[in-house]
Amino acid sequence: GINAEYMGEVVQTYIGHAKAVKDICFNNDGTQFISAGWDRFLRIWDTETGKVLNTFTTGKQPHCVKYHVDDSKQWLFLAGMADKKIVQWDTRTNQITQEYNQHMGPVNTINFIDNGRKFVTTSEDKTLRVWEWDIPVVIRYMAD
Repeated sequence: GINAEYMGEVVQTYIGHAKAVKDICFNNDGTQFISAGWDRFLRIWDTETGKVLNTFTTGKQPHCVKYHVDDSKQWLFLAGMADKKIVQWDTRTNQITQEYNQHMGPVNTINFIDNGRKFVTTSEDKTLRVWEWDIPVVIRYMAD
């Protein structure tokens, strides 16, 4: 027979968002991932079972999501929001621990650099901004 690898066979389907899913990010060991949905929810999933383990919302649409890259900070994640903010959550307490609020438009991407000490965000405001982790002031700003 034909190898399933070449057939693009679905291995698992995860159902839990009421609207489109905009982004996902796996934790470092792949056991969990966070999804960002247009239903305004961020959900943490168990990769193996497909169960939703936790749900977060600010009431605004998340556009992108990233777990902290450092193995010792895997309970923390960032979400780039439609309301121009980057929100930092602690999954142990379910609390927002920091907000980064200098973009003038929705936040589209988040990428960690410098071993997680900094991160770069892009926005519909046509800028890239570099932030130090846990310090809500832009350290570098790039635009046309």
